Amino acid sequence: MGDRPRRHDEIKGATVLLTGWSQGREREVADALGTISTEPVDLDDVELPFVALTKVTLERAEAARDLLVEAGGSVDLQDAWVTRDAPRPVAARPTCPFCGSTKTQPYTHAGPAARTSMKCTTCGQRFRV
Repeated sequence: MGDRPRRHDEIKGATVLLTGWSQGREREVADALGTISTEPVDLDDVELPFVALTKVTLERAEAARDLLVEAGGSVDLQDAWVTRDAPRPVAARPTCPFCGSTKTQPYTHAGPAARTSMKCTTCGQRFRV
C-alpha cells in the first residue's frame, strides 16, 4: 500500500496480479480474464506478472482471485488504497436560530424521554429541533 497515509475517501482494497498458469489450461485462464476484464486478453502477449484488476475492493479482488485460481492461474493480491464509489452521506444539520451558524451538533444530555436538542458550537446555545 505504500508509505503514504490513507485519504478520507479511501478504503482498503487490492490489485490482482496474474503470476502464471498451469500447463494446458491457457484457454480457461484467458476466458476467466475475459470475464473479469473489460478488454480481451491474449495470453501470448502477456508479460508476467500481469495486472488483471487495478485497485478494486477486497470483495471484488477475492472473487477475481477465486475465478482465476479455479481456471488454473496463479494469482497474487497486493494491498492498495481504493477510492470509495460514492461519498459518505452528509447529515443535514439545522442552523442555529440565535446566530445563524450551521456548525451545530446533537446535544445528548437531554435524558431518555426528552425531545432531540441541538447545540451550536459557535455561540454555545442549545435549541430544540
